[in-house]
Formats: sequence, structure tokens, C-alpha cells
Amino acid sequence: MRMKRKLKLIPGFEERAGVYHVVARTVWKTFLFEEAEKEYLRMMMRQYEAFCGVRVLTYCLMSNHFHILLEVPPKQDAERLLDAPDEVFLKRLSHIYSEDFIDEMRAVFEGSRADAVEADKHGATNDNGVSAGELSDTYIRDIKSRYTKRMCDLSEYVKAIKQRFTQWYNTEKGTKGTLWEGRFKSELVQSGYAAQTVAAYIDLNPLRAGMVDDPRHYRWCGYAEALAGVKEAQLGLLTVMEGVENVVPNMELLCLLSKSWKEVCDRYRMVLAVDGVALEQDVDEKVCHAIVSGEKKAVRRKKSKGFSREESEKILLAGGKLSRAELLRCRVRYFSDGVVLGSKDFVNSFYKQLKKFSQNSPNYQGQYEKREEGARKVKHMEGEPLFSMRNLQNKAIE
Repeated sequence: MRMKRKLKLIPGFEERAGVYHVVARTVWKTFLFEEAEKEYLRMMMRQYEAFCGVRVLTYCLMSNHFHILLEVPPKQDAERLLDAPDEVFLKRLSHIYSEDFIDEMRAVFEGSRADAVEADKHGATNDNGVSAGELSDTYIRDIKSRYTKRMCDLSEYVKAIKQRFTQWYNTEKGTKGTLWEGRFKSELVQSGYAAQTVAAYIDLNPLRAGMVDDPRHYRWCGYAEALAGVKEAQLGLLTVMEGVENVVPNMELLCLLSKSWKEVCDRYRMVLAVDGVALEQDVDEKVCHAIVSGEKKAVRRKKSKGFSREESEKILLAGGKLSRAELLRCRVRYFSDGVVLGSKDFVNSFYKQLKKFSQNSPNYQGQYEKREEGARKVKHMEGEPLFSMRNLQNKAIE
């Protein structure tokens, strides 16, 4: 019997944050997600994360399903937006709505308040003695509530990204109908050790499936994204490892936590090394059944993939640290096409050539006019600093 979703939420979810492991699969487990699909799904995941006010702690986008470890703030956080300044509310909406839509809503708010001020000058009230200003506030709150009820909500978040992805996919492929195998699955996860175990399980998915030999090489998971320098991904794993719960991820906080991430990254890699060890092929049948109880034998064979014991021990002996070359490789996957990598002087000399070329080419005029220097420091690299011509992007080039 299916349990109602509300019964799976953390007790007192109106006032407490909860962490959930979410899984959604494609219909008939069809392999729908190739590179373009995974990139679009990740974009939707991040956009609705910002709109809904939830936090993706880590994730993994596979070929026919996805995993997300999600922190959902207390519902009262969304209700506070009803009394927040209009611009704060509109900024939240701007993550998924167009500028024209935001401008129209701003005009509605401003018009309602202006009319109320004019009416209050004449002492106008309704039959119950309520002033025009109070009526305007109620009207605006009602409009805002249509959107805030979708925030800080597990079901609304997952439903939104699934529906939006379906619309995009059907438009791109000229198809119709649902792409998903019923409703998504979710489980409440306790912070601390349980959350760390689930996070590692999620990031180890591509390794277990034999798609890569290390999860840092799979660019559609939270761990690889964090290694590539994406602040939101780093904050997510910091929350998993350090228990930084229910914190608004503003850029000031993200910068302050950079040092903490460097320390936590090594520890998380050691968790992956321990949890990602391949099961021995000749493991006792009873032991194997206890590990993956209820699964078919073919699935158990699949779960034997992972780090060898030698690889795991090597990671542990290194304290989870990656070399400079390994860190650079993790970041290069996210650089834009045509990147220049080297010293600051080397990159700037190349940039000056591009700037000169753009001045004589109609197709590129103005493209390099705004910046005097092209060098951008590659962050989170030890040793001699490296520079690239463009900032880190979420676009992979492998």
C-alpha cells in the first residue's frame, strides 16, 4: 500500500527542515537522458531549487533515472515571503519567470498600492470599515500566496522539474505523453551519518554502473560539480558533512565556506572510497543477500562494480587529497570551448590578439571590447596559479 506523501515528511515540517532522498525513473526505464537531456535537467533542477527555496545537497542524473538528496526548509520560510518587500518576492520568481512577467507583476503591485494611497486620502472604506490600504495588502498577499504555496515543498519541487522537462523533451523530439514511471519515490533521511551514506550512494551511481572508474569523472553528479568549483554544489556537500542546516546560500556565505570546502572535500572522498569498494565476486551468497536483500542475482552482479580494494586504500592513505593535475582535470571538463590556459601574461597576450582581431572583423566587433584583461584565475588550485580566458562554466566539453 502506498503511503501518503505527507506522512513521509519530517514531523513538524511546517517549522523544521527535512532531508529527503528522491528517485524518479523514466517510463519502462527507457534510456532517454543523453548529454543534452542531462544538461537541461540539471539546469531545471538548479532553477527550481532557487525558486522553491529548497537545497540540492547532491544529485546524480543517470540515463533512465535521477537521484537528488534534497533539504526542504520549513514551510513557514515560504510564508514569510508574503510579508517580504515586493522586490525580494519578485527576485525569487525571476529564477523561473521571464522579465516581462516580472515587470507586469511589479506594475500590478505598484498600481494597487498607488490606488489605495489615493483612496485613503479621502478616507474611503468598505462596508466593514476596512481601509483601501488594508484591502490592497490583502489583494497583493493573495497574489503572492499562489506562488509561495509552491515553495519549500518536496512534492511541488519534484513535480515542477519533471513537468518542465517533459514539456521541453516533447517539444524537442516531436513526441507526446508522459516520460515518467508514475510518481517519484522519496525517503526521509536523518542528517549526519545517514545523510553522508545516502550522499555517497548517490554520487557512486555512475561508478557502480560501470560508466566511469571514479565519480569525479562523471560530470552529472554533485561531487564532480563541486570539484569543478560550483559553489552551490560545494555548499550542498558541506551541509552533508558538517551539518550546516537551513542556511540561505548567499554568495557571501559561499565565499566564507570556501576554506571549509577544501577541508571537507578530502573527508568526503574518503567516504566515497570506503562505500564505493566493489563487492567481491566470490562473496558468500548469504552475505550478498544481506547486503542487497530482495534484489535479483543480475542486479547483485551489477553492484559488484566499484573501486578495487587497492584503489580504495590508496585514496585513504592519501587522506582523500587529489593532486593538482587531478583537480585541474576535474575543472577542465567545465571550461567553455576555446579556453586558453596558462600564466596570467600568457592568457592576456592571447586575449589582446583576439581583441585586435575583433576590431577588424564584422562578425566579432564589440565581443572583446568591455574587458581590458582576459585572464581569469582558476580557483581552488594549489601551487603555482593558473589562469584561463573565461570563467568556469557549467558546459562540459568532453
